[in-house]
Formats: sequence, C-alpha cells, structure tokens
Amino acid sequence: MARNYFIDEDKPEYKYKFFVYPNITKQGEIEKDSYVAVMANVIRALNKIRNDIHFTLVLPAYVESLKLPNVEQVIYDMPTHPNKMRTHFDSDKIINIIDSQNNDYDVVYSHLPEHTLQLSNLFVNHTDMNPLFIGYCHWYEIKENENYSKKNMFLSNIIGTLEMEECGVNSIWLKELIIDRSKECFSKTVIDRLEKIIQPHYLGIDLINLNYRRPEKNSIIFNHRDDDYTGWNWFIEMLDDLWKVRQDFHLYTTQTDARRPYSTSISLPIREEYLKFLRNIYIGVGCFEDYSAWSVATTDGLSQGVPYLLPNKLCYPEMLGNYPLFYDGREDFKSKLNNLLDSKVEVERAAEWLKPHLYDFLWENRVAHWFNDWKVLDELRPVGRSDGYERVLKFIKQKRSVTKAEIKKYMNWGTGIGFSKYRNLLRLENGIKFTKDTYDFID
Repeated sequence: MARNYFIDEDKPEYKYKFFVYPNITKQGEIEKDSYVAVMANVIRALNKIRNDIHFTLVLPAYVESLKLPNVEQVIYDMPTHPNKMRTHFDSDKIINIIDSQNNDYDVVYSHLPEHTLQLSNLFVNHTDMNPLFIGYCHWYEIKENENYSKKNMFLSNIIGTLEMEECGVNSIWLKELIIDRSKECFSKTVIDRLEKIIQPHYLGIDLINLNYRRPEKNSIIFNHRDDDYTGWNWFIEMLDDLWKVRQDFHLYTTQTDARRPYSTSISLPIREEYLKFLRNIYIGVGCFEDYSAWSVATTDGLSQGVPYLLPNKLCYPEMLGNYPLFYDGREDFKSKLNNLLDSKVEVERAAEWLKPHLYDFLWENRVAHWFNDWKVLDELRPVGRSDGYERVLKFIKQKRSVTKAEIKKYMNWGTGIGFSKYRNLLRLENGIKFTKDTYDFID
C-alpha cells in the first residue's frame, strides 16, 4: 500500500541528484585530503549559484566539513594506500550503495577516472538509470610524478576519462601534458576525443584574508606534499648552503623529517588555525621542476597574502600572468631567495599585486564556469510522451507524493525499464516537484 504523505511545500526541491565518487589519499587525516577540500568548496560555491542539486558522497568515513544541507554521506570502506585504493573496486557494495530501487541519480561525478569505466558498467547494466558521467582528475600517474617504481594506473586514468562527457583538470598545462603522454598509447581518434573531454577547471580559494598580516622576519613556508616532484630534496640542500653564509631565516614545513637548526615542522589539522598560521609567514616557496598541477598549498598561502617564489614554467605563468616573483632554475631560485631575505621591496610588491587579483580565484568565480557554465546538465534528454509516461504522471498527481519504488511497483517495472528518461521528462512538468526522495504534485 502506498504511503500517505503530508505535502510539505517547504521541503527542498532538487531537480538534479549527483552520485559523487571519491579520490581519497589521506584517510588518516581525511579533513586535510585534497579531494575533501575541493568537494566542500565546490558544493558551497554551487550552492551560491543554484539550489537545485543534491549530492550523495561516497566516503570512507564521515567528514564534518562536508556536513551541508544538500549532502548525504554514504560510508564505503576502501584501502588506505593510494595505489591499492586506485585498484580496488567492490561492485557488490557499490550496487548496494546506489540502491536503484529507491534512488535516482542524474549525474555521476567521478573524481577517480580509474574506476569510472566500472561505475559506468554498473549503472548501465545493473540499474534502471542512465546518468550523465562527468568528472575531475586530481592525479594522473605519469613518470613525472609517479610514486610507484614498477607500475602505475595511467591507462586506467585515460580509459575512465573516455567514459565522461567532460573531465576537469586544474590547468591547460596539465591537459596538454596528459594529451602528450596519451599519444604514446592511443590512436589519433582517441586523442581527439580526449581533447574535447579534458577541460581546465581552475581551482579556487575559499577564504581571502589580506589584513592583519604580521610576518615573522625572514620566515619561509614549504607546505607541499612529501613527494619527489615537489622539489623538497633540492630545496633543503639549497637552504643548507644558504645557512652556511647567513643564519637569519627560519623554515616552517609540513615535512616531518627536516631536522635542521633553522627549521620547525608544523601540523595544524584544523584549517582555520593553519590559515591563521600562514598569515604570519614572510615568503612561501614552490620548488617544482618537472611536474606541478596547480598547487592547493600555494593557493592556501596566497589567499592569506603570503607571496610565493614560484617557477617560471609548468602551470604557474598560466595561472598568475605577470606575477612578479618567478624564478628560472635552481641557481636563480637561490639568488632570488637570498635577495628577498635582504630586502622587503619585492616581497611587498608581490603582496600588493595579489590584492586585486585574488578575487578572481574565489571558488564561486571558478566553479560557475565549469562544465560549460553547467550547461552540461542540458545533456539529460527526456523520453517522448507515451502511454507509460502519462500513467506515471497521473499516478503522481493522484497520490500527491510518491517514491521511485512506489512508481516502479505501480508500473510493474524492473531494472530493464530505463527510469532516467521518464525522470528527465517529469523534470519539465509544471506542478511536479522533485525532492530528495519523492515526486510531489503541487497544485
């Protein structure tokens, strides 16, 4: 027997439901994971632009920063080691999470291309849904940044990307690098598809605070990952050399093994405290040589008014244009850092440059332009009107509020009847309101 609902007209309307698949590399400190930071900011930014999307996030643990009114968190165990996480896919558990008997998903937003082909197969072959696949890739495993000495997941990266309508990367520089690497394995036809699918989705900053900066004299921050591609090893050797001739600087770093007389390792898991700490830093550094997608660590510092000395290559000229603190090679880095420690003029000039430019980096200004200003949702095509559709519409109007399961039971539909095309047409009906769990008829 169908449930009787009291129609709550204040119940949020969600015309689109997203199934969001994660890329988690720091389960032990999940609030600091870059995927978590990106999704929290993307959803908040989208909520400022539109209020018609509900997100179901698959996560290995509950995340406080993702506690948002239009977000449901579903727990899914996954391996903690990044390489095992990229290879592990439990189709039975994912099918149970999807729960197509009761849930509708219009869009699968995959942040792990390595699993997107599997997700596409599950949705198309084992559910009654035919969602739009879009994505974002946080990490392409290529020789310039690979952590594994024998094998990587680059081929799966690309095959999963090909399942998407569009996949964001954080710079044109990264897109061109991935296209170039793909040419070693794939045909021109595939490369042409990748050119259309992979698009720059510039990352943003969540908070700008350029006031109350009280920089500690000659303090330096290296707040990047502990990976070879971040340039930590050569950077610390440079500072060792610099310490021999001057002992008037201090390094703060997220690296735990610095152990230098001039260094302090920091761990500030609460983001507000971390950003407040950055506000007291004189200068930041980026020491990337062969690879650097746009660095969240860098934008963290820039957002607090901290100038960074950055390489004049990779994605940085694309992102920062005529920014005044670029260097060319290691020796130029060493020379310029030494000069910046002697004179505040260039540091203050860079700090002034940041003030008018940072607002372009705000998440809402970035996210609004992703996926062709979100016109990608127009790709959700409805079915033509039919007797079956008219029966569904009449049922909703009679019952006033019904679930998907109740519609399917009434129509005697199994997974062989595609539900998405009916949902896409219902979305266009006057008087039909989509909520998280029901289809309501409002006079």
